[in-house]
Amino acid sequence: MKFEQVIHKTHYWATPLCERLPSKLFLQRPLRFKAYCIGLPKTGTISMHIIFSHHYRSAHEAESRFLIKKILAFGQGKIDANQFTQYVKHRDRRLSLEMDSSHLNYFLLDVLVKEFNEAKFILTMRDCYSWLDSQINHRFAHASGYHRWTRRPHKALSQFIHQTGKVINYAKEEQVLADHGIYPLDSYFSWWTKRHTKIFTTVPADKLLVVKTREINQSILQIESFLGIEPHSLPTHIHGNKTDKKLHLLSQIDRDFVEAKANLHCNELMAKYFPEIKGYNRK
Repeated sequence: MKFEQVIHKTHYWATPLCERLPSKLFLQRPLRFKAYCIGLPKTGTISMHIIFSHHYRSAHEAESRFLIKKILAFGQGKIDANQFTQYVKHRDRRLSLEMDSSHLNYFLLDVLVKEFNEAKFILTMRDCYSWLDSQINHRFAHASGYHRWTRRPHKALSQFIHQTGKVINYAKEEQVLADHGIYPLDSYFSWWTKRHTKIFTTVPADKLLVVKTREINQSILQIESFLGIEPHSLPTHIHGNKTDKKLHLLSQIDRDFVEAKANLHCNELMAKYFPEIKGYNRK
């Protein structure tokens, strides 16, 4: 095992202890900027971390297992808003990141916007069709590769997002999703819209930069300008977390049915941000 991996694992498993220590014990390191990438999974959050990791303090889904536990505890009413805020502030001081890239940051959004006035946010955004297709592929490509202790909190979060207080009903057209343990289209497409709507209504417009997933490499100068960092200090042509295994489950569902579900939930945002996409393009 490489030295860097040993350090990473040591830090990770020391997290529960660090969470209990007073925040004043963790030195406040000077930040050249403070940014959060808040895109959905499979929209380029890993690529964003890789881009910044060359010259800045960056992490992808830092302390995810422990963070998810706190997100669920707050969402389920086991801790109150003040306790959750204090946890987020404590974690932020401990990590002292300049780029914190994680889809989990969405669940911290209210706290991040309120508590960190200097923070800026980058939303990596992907159209609802290719996002869902990639999400399904990624789930199955990595399901057997995760350790149980890693998979369990992510599964619990997914259930919290898609299942809380709901009876899962599948239309006959999407039986293939039920057969593979995938949530119905309504669940995914409504979540795509809910997340983006929440972000657009919570983050002040001057502190939010929308970067389409397929345009990340072409947006480097724009990202540097947005964060006020030195031009050409970020590398280009980065792509992380590419999934080779593809199930093509979405393409097995009637195209009109998929488009009807997408239009029901995502039509307004798709028309605004992806007007060139007129429907589901089977691949």
